[in-house]
This record gives sequence, structure tokens and C-alpha cells, in this order.
Amino acid sequence: MQDRAMVEIELEDRPEPGYLVAHLSGEVDLASLGCFRTDLQRLAEVDRTVVVLVLDGLQHLCAGGVRELLRLRDDLEPRGGGLHLVCDEHRPAHMILRALGIPASETVPAAPTPLYAESRGRPLS
Repeated sequence: MQDRAMVEIELEDRPEPGYLVAHLSGEVDLASLGCFRTDLQRLAEVDRTVVVLVLDGLQHLCAGGVRELLRLRDDLEPRGGGLHLVCDEHRPAHMILRALGIPASETVPAAPTPLYAESRGRPLS
């Protein structure tokens, strides 16, 4: 199966130093998972402490996509940073995050609080 770029990431230019806001749209499924993983790895390499991902534009988020989000969080934590997820409660991504006990806020905060490993409801294997 070949990966297809079915997820778009639009970076938001923010004046606050130390964090990056990225808006995701499209579908994260088995066909796009490889491209999604690569895109998230690029975000981890950006010189920012906290990455804020706005997931409202995602029409589908598979379990593998959630695993990649948590991997991004794990890549950011050793640098003293973290991941902050933003998703409206009526969007598809919010439903899977809520079912897995992963916190997400509904708006991009002025000073985002990262999603640390301790804040997860239960571990994913």
C-alpha cells in the first residue's frame, strides 16, 4: 500500500516565542499514516518548545494517527516542551481523543499547556 498525502498542515504565524501552531485537515488513515508520521517528525524538528495542533479540520483520525500524536509529544518532552491538542468537541478527532482519555481544549490558548505523559488518562500500547 502506498502512502497518499491526505493530510494538510498549515502553520500559523504567531508572535509569541517558544511555540508553533499547526492546523491539520484531511484524513489520517492507513493510507496516509506514513505521510502523517513524516509531517509530525518535521514539526518535532522545528525550534519550538511547545507544538499546538488544531485538529478541527480532520475528518478522520485512526488509532495509528493517535499513536503518532503521542510519539510527537514524546519527542518534544526531552527538550522541556510538549504537545497541546485543540479540537472542538463536535469534531471527529475529539471523539477518539475523549474515548482514549487524551485531553484537548477547544481553543488555542495564549500560553499553551503541553500534554505531558502524566496527563494521559491511560497508556496506549
